[in-house]
Amino acid sequence: MVDLLPFLTSVIGLRDPHGKGHSNHVKELSAAFGRKVDMTSAQIEILTFAAEIHDIGKIAINEFIINKPGRFTEAEYLMVQHHAQLGANLIETLGLDPLIPQIILHHHENFDGSGYPHKLKADQIPLESRIIRITDTYDALTSNRGYRPAYSHRKALGIMEQEHTFFDPELLTIFFKMQGGKKH
Repeated sequence: MVDLLPFLTSVIGLRDPHGKGHSNHVKELSAAFGRKVDMTSAQIEILTFAAEIHDIGKIAINEFIINKPGRFTEAEYLMVQHHAQLGANLIETLGLDPLIPQIILHHHENFDGSGYPHKLKADQIPLESRIIRITDTYDALTSNRGYRPAYSHRKALGIMEQEHTFFDPELLTIFFKMQGGKKH
């Protein structure tokens, strides 16, 4: 079988200049996280594959919106939110492990049920998606964005602490320990 991952990550990188680096960082953080929570090597393989392409759906969003230098309008943000569904639909056609599109679909669900696209909460969200929700947020906060410079490690952890209801509390505690921070 052809290794699709380099192709998929190249597509992400062509569409979004920050996308390839972000995807790689999320993959690496997720792999370390998976090891910390005692996932099997097969589970980590699925997790890291999904983590590396979690934003693949952004290739279907207008690039002027994706690369916009300022904050999104409400309408633009609604369009960007569709990337999770679009990505899941795209990856589903490849005949990969059926968990991969589900992980991609739910990587913006919040533990308190306030996320998207289905407002799932707690254990309704796949474990892998809950992990990526944390690693994706951390990398986004510690990376330069069109509307703000990167936050420091400490500031990013502080923001995640303030928004703790978005994340699985047990996983967030483990992540904070991994990052040398404290939670509660």
